[in-house]
Amino acid sequence: MSNINDLEIYDRIIFPKILEIPKRSRLYFLEPIGVGTPDTESLSSYLTRLAQEHCVTPKNLIMGEIAPLIIGDNYQSEMLSKNVSTIFGNSDAKPAINGMRDKTRSLVDALENLTLRQDLKFLSCLTWKGIIKERGLFRQNKAWCPQCFEQWRQEKMPIYEPLLWSFKDVNFCPQHHCQLCDRCPHCDSSSKAIANSSRLGFCSRCKSWLGSDHASASLSRDRIDNKTLLMDYFKSDYQKITGIGELIAVTPLLELSPTLSDLMRKLQIIHLCFERVVNRDLTQFIALGKIMEQLKITLTQHYDKPLNLVNLLIPVCDHAKISLAQFLSQDFQALSGILFSNLDINYTVNQAIK
Repeated sequence: MSNINDLEIYDRIIFPKILEIPKRSRLYFLEPIGVGTPDTESLSSYLTRLAQEHCVTPKNLIMGEIAPLIIGDNYQSEMLSKNVSTIFGNSDAKPAINGMRDKTRSLVDALENLTLRQDLKFLSCLTWKGIIKERGLFRQNKAWCPQCFEQWRQEKMPIYEPLLWSFKDVNFCPQHHCQLCDRCPHCDSSSKAIANSSRLGFCSRCKSWLGSDHASASLSRDRIDNKTLLMDYFKSDYQKITGIGELIAVTPLLELSPTLSDLMRKLQIIHLCFERVVNRDLTQFIALGKIMEQLKITLTQHYDKPLNLVNLLIPVCDHAKISLAQFLSQDFQALSGILFSNLDINYTVNQAIK
């Protein structure tokens, strides 16, 4: 038997509860591709894809919706006289929009405000601002894998540009065993990260399709026909690409925001482990001597400066027999245990701390 009396029924009919309508986004709640994987979409790609979803050019989207939030009321006179690539472009003096610039933060904040998404910062390297050195880390112009573009088109998958392709040290595609291209095969022009009328997979100048089922810059199949040979041929590059991919993939999964002091503390324990290994076996100094000297300089002279991802962190992790993802995600105690086990060191965390 129902406990609702006649008066309650009357109240519900005459005075119904007001429906709580969720907040609506100004722009589409477009989901970024591959967040949490090495194939995470780049911020510039997301912006271009968002413009395509609204059937406008990137410049129109920036002019009409994004610039007012970033620049303010006087945005039109400033923006009309500029190509968007000069505002969000790349150079060593002005690192890429997919990197760690202040304008990258402004763009992410504006896009999250307009789309109501909360995961767009992971399409750039903003998380690592002040922690990882940004100078020289990113390309000045786009690079792409023609075979990725062609495969995605054939399989009717979204065309996009992974954040991985924005890094200067990523020179080849590990999936298709081919070098990345950075010039249009039709007009020989380069492309900025964002252009006025960018269209993903197409040259921003001549508008030609950039995909191909056989990359013109690919390595011949008789020389490199499998992953093992590829790793031997491009060993150092493959190591860098793997490390950068791990950085991209692990960033959204971190429970706490990383700090420079935390990473320095982890580097100290790694340096200690290297010293123990060399003291036990002097022949190991041949392999570890150079990286130990780099670590010592970093820990004593540059302890308050951002760390070099490609020339320090990735090689250090390789010598320590850990992945970059482990170095970044594990807490100090857990990482110490992994290091002691991997390097066969009879040591405890408490002894290491002392």
